[in-house]
Amino acid sequence: MRRPLLTTAIRLGAIALLGAITLPTPSSASPLALYRWTHRILVVTGPDDAAAQQQRRIFHAAKAGMSERQIILREAVDDSALSRELRSALGTDGRRFKVTLIGKDGHAALASETPISADDLFKRVDAMPMRQDEMRRARSEKSR
Repeated sequence: MRRPLLTTAIRLGAIALLGAITLPTPSSASPLALYRWTHRILVVTGPDDAAAQQQRRIFHAAKAGMSERQIILREAVDDSALSRELRSALGTDGRRFKVTLIGKDGHAALASETPISADDLFKRVDAMPMRQDEMRRARSEKSR
């Protein structure tokens, strides 16, 4: 009677070990995974053309609002390994401008082939349930 129990325990241990071995390591995880649940990411892909430069200017001009909404800017506009990883994670080829907003949950919330204004970006983010909760908590803390 003990033999089937021992065999089951060995099998479960082997399955657990195999699962641990196949978990992605930080180096093999998406370059966006580092920011999950902590930041929203505005990712610019494509060549470093006028559209990419305009999106960069929009981001920096509205830095306070971006910071308040925990939006960071990441660019994949060159041929570096990180840029290739970002483009691969987003499924873009990098030949044309594209800007993608990644929510804190790691999912694409908005994508555009033209630069996105700060106002449009803020409206989209402020309508997100997680952002609504953040704003409620901030108001609650202020009233204390």
